[in-house]
This record gives sequence, structure tokens and C-alpha cells, in this order.
Amino acid sequence: MKAVVYEGPKILTYKDIPDVTPKANEVKIKVRACGICGSDVHGYLGITGRRIPPVVMGHEFSGEIVELGEDVVNLKVGDRVAAYPIDFCGECEMCNKGDVHLCLNKRAFGVLDIDGAFAEYICVPAKVCFKLNDNVSYVVGSIMEPLAVSYRAISHLGDLSGKDVLIVGAGTIGLLALACVKIQNPNRIFVSDLSNERLEIAKQMGADIVINPANEDFQKIIMAETNNKGVDAVAEAVGVAATVKQGLDVMAFGGSAVWIGISSKVIDLEMQQIVTRELTVKGSFLYGFEEFKKVVKILNEGKMDITPLLSKEITLAELPETMKHMSETSEGYIKITVVNND
Repeated sequence: MKAVVYEGPKILTYKDIPDVTPKANEVKIKVRACGICGSDVHGYLGITGRRIPPVVMGHEFSGEIVELGEDVVNLKVGDRVAAYPIDFCGECEMCNKGDVHLCLNKRAFGVLDIDGAFAEYICVPAKVCFKLNDNVSYVVGSIMEPLAVSYRAISHLGDLSGKDVLIVGAGTIGLLALACVKIQNPNRIFVSDLSNERLEIAKQMGADIVINPANEDFQKIIMAETNNKGVDAVAEAVGVAATVKQGLDVMAFGGSAVWIGISSKVIDLEMQQIVTRELTVKGSFLYGFEEFKKVVKILNEGKMDITPLLSKEITLAELPETMKHMSETSEGYIKITVVNND
């Protein structure tokens, strides 16, 4: 079968690799769509240590079941599925707590040395497959993984009905966070980003007020729009000192923030404003099995439209050149997806 193999920093090769066969309790999936994650780009550059060559990357995927391993009873050949990209043991301390994404024995597809879905086929446990309704495209199905990241993060903010919410950063995770806020019927959604192109997509996805701090007075606009109260909740999806400060500066007394971005390991911040205004700040990382299940249900029921952030579809053969381009610039795209329509 064809696949794109990461063979070292900045080396991706489109080539033939051995076909895969499902073991007991596994299914073989014909990969129909696999999103390119920012972590894949960083892995391609060899700067994270999270991709060990030779390995097939790709962990945001959906496809069609073409073969069943022994003892698979809840799925059938022809089923359209999205896959939770972690094989968990179900027996360790973390799994017993329900935190299977923190499984002590987990295997994450497309990460470290475990082959992922930048290939024609992949075998995964049947337990990680979720059926897609016919109205959900494979490309939308592949967005379940980053959507689950955003869904978990926004859930930390509690009930947002009738509240003013700020999203800082309009990349994939920030825009999906916007979609998760939108379905909660907030009062208004503010989005901040340095890219006018991304802010335009934010407007298409339901943002009420968009701000580019490069040429607008970010704090002045938000405080004027909220009668000097500030926003009730902030989702920070960049992870650098400047954007963290932006969010904190415009939070209302008693407001809550969730930090999703991790661009910087260490930042300086004004601790006193957190203490004296009794702000709540919480970090959010990855997602659990239940969050993944919930976002599949939301998209299957047609309750959320994430299509405006889907920028471009490419073939598997085009992936090496596309990854090179993505490593050199973030302009001109939000989400690029590798598709197989054959």
C-alpha cells in the first residue's frame, strides 16, 4: 500500500510499505481523510522528539471499514467511521479512572514510532471507532480529534449561556473553540487574531466582534463593548506571553480563563490581577474518550458547522511538498486535509 513515511527531519517519502491486516478485535480502515495537525509539521521539522523515524504520521482520520478482525461484532464492512487515535489498555490506574487519554500503556497512532493514517489503510481497535452519519463527510469526520481538544477546553468554562466570551487566536483550535462556544448561546463572542483572513473565517463561524491587535486597540474595544466590565470567559489558544496578557487584561471580576495554547514553555504574567480580581485560570490538554464521543454526536446531529475552516484538500502524493510549504509559512490556510476518493 502507499504511505508517506517520515524518515528524518524534513524528509517525507511517498512510497510503498507493507499492507496491514487486522488482528483480533481490530478493523482495517481505508483512510478517506486525514487532517494535517500542527504537531505533524513540528514533527516533520524534527523539533519535538514526538516522531521517531521511520514512521507514518497522521492522527486526525476517518474512513471506511474494509475488513474485520476476529471477535469484532459491533461494526461491519462498509461502515463509515471516525477513529479516536489512542489505543488504551483499559486496565491501568488512569483507564480505571476514566482518563483513557492518559493511559499508562497507550499507543497513539501517528506519534512516536506508532504508524498513523497518512497511508491508504490503517488497522485500529474496534473500540476506538465511532460511526459517522451519511450527512457527515469524511473530511468533517477527520476534524473530530482537534474538535475534541477544543470541546474539552471550553467545557472547563462552565455554562456560557448569555455570557460574553473572548477567543484569543483564530487557528484551528481557536476556531473550533468558537464553534463549541457558539452552540451554548452566549451573549457575544469576541475573537482576536493578527490575521485578517482568519478573522474573516471567525465571522463566518459566528463571531460577533473580531479584533486585530496589530492595528486596533484591543483592550479599548472590548471594554467599550462591555461597558467597562470585561468579558466573562476567555479561551486562550496561542500560548505566548502577549496573548495571555491580552486575555487577562480584559477579564471581568470573577471571570474564568482556559489556556489551550502551549507555544511557550514559560511566560511572565501579573499575578496580582489574578488574585485581586479573583480570576480563575485552568489549563486544558488533549481530550478524553467521552469528549470524543460527544463531538461525534454533535456533528452527526448537524448541530455545528465547522466547514469554513476547512481550507484545502490534497492527495497523499502531494503531502510531502505540502508539509514543506506548511513548515515555511502559516499563511493561506487553516486546515489542510489529505483525502482519498478512489
